[in-house]
This record gives sequence, C-alpha cells and structure tokens, in this order.
Amino acid sequence: MKIIFLIHLEKTLGYSMERYTRFLSNGMTSRGHEVDIWGPKLYLSKYNIPNWINKWLRYLDQYVLFPISFKRKSKDLPKETLFVLIDQALGIWMPLLQHKKHVVHCHDFIALKSALGTIKENATSWSGKIYQRLILKGFSKAHNFISVSKNTKAELIQFLEKKPSLNEQVYNALDPIFVPGSEPEARRILGNHLNVDLEQGYILHVGGNTFYKNRVGVIEVYNAWRKKSNKNLSLLLVGGSQQPTGKVLAHYERSPYKQDIYFLPRVDDQLLLNAYQGATVFVFPSLLEGFGFPIAEAMASGCPVITTNEAPMNEVGGSAALYIERCPNDDAMQSWAIESAKVLEKIVQLNSEERAQLIRKGLINAERFKGDTILDSIEHIYKEIVYEETLITSFYE
Repeated sequence: MKIIFLIHLEKTLGYSMERYTRFLSNGMTSRGHEVDIWGPKLYLSKYNIPNWINKWLRYLDQYVLFPISFKRKSKDLPKETLFVLIDQALGIWMPLLQHKKHVVHCHDFIALKSALGTIKENATSWSGKIYQRLILKGFSKAHNFISVSKNTKAELIQFLEKKPSLNEQVYNALDPIFVPGSEPEARRILGNHLNVDLEQGYILHVGGNTFYKNRVGVIEVYNAWRKKSNKNLSLLLVGGSQQPTGKVLAHYERSPYKQDIYFLPRVDDQLLLNAYQGATVFVFPSLLEGFGFPIAEAMASGCPVITTNEAPMNEVGGSAALYIERCPNDDAMQSWAIESAKVLEKIVQLNSEERAQLIRKGLINAERFKGDTILDSIEHIYKEIVYEETLITSFYE
C-alpha cells in the first residue's frame, strides 16, 4: 500500500504532532508499506522579516504554493494511494483529496471551538475565526476519519453536516520509553539538574503554558495543599517551549511557596521520563484535551495520577486515576483549589502498600495504549479504505 502523510508547514510541527507523524510513518514502513511524507516548505516565509508580514507569507507557502506542488507530485501516483491528513487542522487541503482515497486524523477541536465562541477562556481574533471556519469547511468534505479519543469522535460528529463513510476511534500510542524505573535514582537526577534536594519526592505537572493546561490551577492547588499538609514537597512544572509568562507567572510570583516551585521547559525525553519515575504524584487539572498524553505516560512510568473528571481525561485515566472537578472559572478557583488539595493530600499520605496498588492499576491501564496494538488498528482502517469495494464506491456516489 502506498501511503502519503500530509503534515504541517516545515519547522512548525509541534512535539506531539512530530511524534505522532514519526510513529505512523515508521510503523507503516515496518509493516511493508511504501510511505512518503509531504508538507509545505518555507519559501516565501523563510526570510528574516517582521512577524506580522511573515504570518501571511506562511499562509501563501501553505495554501498557494503547496497545492501547486501537490498536484504536480500526485498526478502520476497509483490510484490506490492513500492520502492521510495527519491533523484535522490541515482541513483546508481537503479539496485536493476529495476524489482520492483519504483519511483525516482528528486530535482536538480546541481552536475551532474557541473560534466558534464555545470556550470562554480563550478569545479568538477575527482572522483566527475566519481561519478556523475554513478548516471546518475543509475537513467537513472528508469521507473518512480516525479520532484519538471517544470524546474527540463525539465532537467531530457535532461538526459534520453528513454522516461520514468511516468514522473510527483509535487511541494515541505511548512511546515505549515510558516504563517504571528507580524512584531514588530518578529523584537524584532531577535534584542534580535543579540543584535541589528531591529525595523525599515532589509534585509533578507536565504540559505547556497554553490556557487549557491550567498551570495557574496547578499552582493554586499546590498553594492550598502546602497550607494544610505536614509535608513540604517541591512542585515541578515540566514542559513547554519557554519560561512562563502572563497569568502563570503572576500566580507563581504571588505564591508564598514560590521558592519550592520550579519550571523546566524544553526537557529531553530522558529527563521527562526521570521526572515521571521520581514523582510522588502527577497533577493534571486540564480544562480541555484531545487525548491527554501525560496521563498515560505518567501511569506507564509508575506514577500515581490526579486529573480532571471530564472526558477525555477520565477516558484515558480510567479507574486507575484519582479525579478532581474541572476548575469552573477564576472567581471560583480558590475554593476549587482547596477541594482539589484534599485529593492531593490523600495520595501524598498513602502508605507503601496503598501506593503500590495504585501504581499497579496505572500500569495495567497504560497497557491499552501500546504501540503495536494501536498500529494494528490503524493499519486495518487504512486497508479498509483502500481495498473495500463498497467504501470505494461510496466515494463517488
């Protein structure tokens, strides 16, 4: 089977999307399929010019120059070639694929829902609203979809005006590096990295500085927990491309415990693994997600998890996580943090047997996200699209 993965503009692929592309590409290649990856190149936007100009030049690279290149490269490909949009955010390209065998991978609709005004925490500019509506108009023309969670699949159905030919759900796959390790050794490595004693453990959060990761909430839960607990564990906020700014920075500066709060942006995979392996508990009070990779990563690494009791976080965490309510708004954050801190204290105070039992539940739950199982499911769907005559016929009805 010939598979073409279509990806985002050169040098704009985020960490998660880059990993997802690599996972699918390498996985399908290892199964004997002929794989290629196409995406827009930096032509007009590669020069060092003001960002507001470069933004529009990037649009030209993606939506004018790339379609010309696509039509030229694709005209001589076999009829059975499968074109895979790696992200529904590339939906503007769907007119190029309508009469070709295709599938769209759907991750989350946070940007689209923000543009439609349904996420009050995240206002969208006028140009962003137009852009998201073009994306919606594009991917709505697709016939086949794979969503990374049941929640994403349910949201997709709400956006589509007609029933798709194929609408499947397959979870994201964990990187096999995430396994349990030596807790004391992991704490020593993190402690040396930060030049701080972490021998007794620490509270961990992994995520970027985007609003829906709720890092402000993480800090406030930590503050509330420190006020009531007899333990003095540090808080480590790992991930993101830069040090915090805006609201996150303001809440950090106001924290009476800020001397024990550490930000670790741009960590490599090994340090991330060590962070999970050494943590006393992983706290992930996200407001929204498409899947919630860190929940599964933490469990697979032998770390207890607290996360939000809403889909897809509770879908990924299953019965192996402890849950807190979603933070309702800024006005209610303090009372929410106090209640959430009670759950944090519960995990921190577990005895060794209770903690080991919770960790075992997490490891069993994480088995659902093994790479080979995920690839088997996706490969089966790809073959169904390419080879099932009934489905092929429906493309042209």
